[in-house]
Amino acid sequence: MAAQQSDGRSDRGLRTHERIVLALFELIKEGNLQPRGEEIAERASVAVRTLFRHFDDMDGLFDTAMGFMSEQFDVDLVVPKIEGTLEERARAYAKAQGTIYEENRNYLLFYISRAKTEEEANALRSAHTQSQRLRLWSALPEVAAADPDVRHSVEAFYSFQMWDQLRFEQVLSVDMCHRVIASSTVTLLSKETVSANPT
Repeated sequence: MAAQQSDGRSDRGLRTHERIVLALFELIKEGNLQPRGEEIAERASVAVRTLFRHFDDMDGLFDTAMGFMSEQFDVDLVVPKIEGTLEERARAYAKAQGTIYEENRNYLLFYISRAKTEEEANALRSAHTQSQRLRLWSALPEVAAADPDVRHSVEAFYSFQMWDQLRFEQVLSVDMCHRVIASSTVTLLSKETVSANPT
């Protein structure tokens, strides 16, 4: 009987823990990138003291959230099936990346904002660079074979930083972003092909 009661309390505690993390995710998705403990507790329908029974402090809660986000980003980075000409693949991959960035923008901004030093910021920004690079190379193998200057430029085209600048600094539509990224990619890679095979 005592064991059953203990299991029940553990299950309730786990559900409360998950509810708190989910509440944080909801607030971030709505645009609150630095929610206070009171806001999170209210959204999770728990007392503030309950929140801090599950997490030592806000940093502990935020670190837990970042761990979940990192796992989700890795899932999202599954290589999509992309076929066709270079132009078709460049456009399709721009759409695939754009979908990820649009759906996860606030989470990515929160993730980056957690850095307390320049070194931490650089580490967070580069955390998934290699996996994103390999994903890009799978969709566009021409990039992997390109001259380093071209390769780095195309990798930058498909980055979250580039997407965010086009969408929210230059205020381009989603479709225009797809076209800009894809056309820039095709232009650079096509020029390199011509340079490698002069007539």
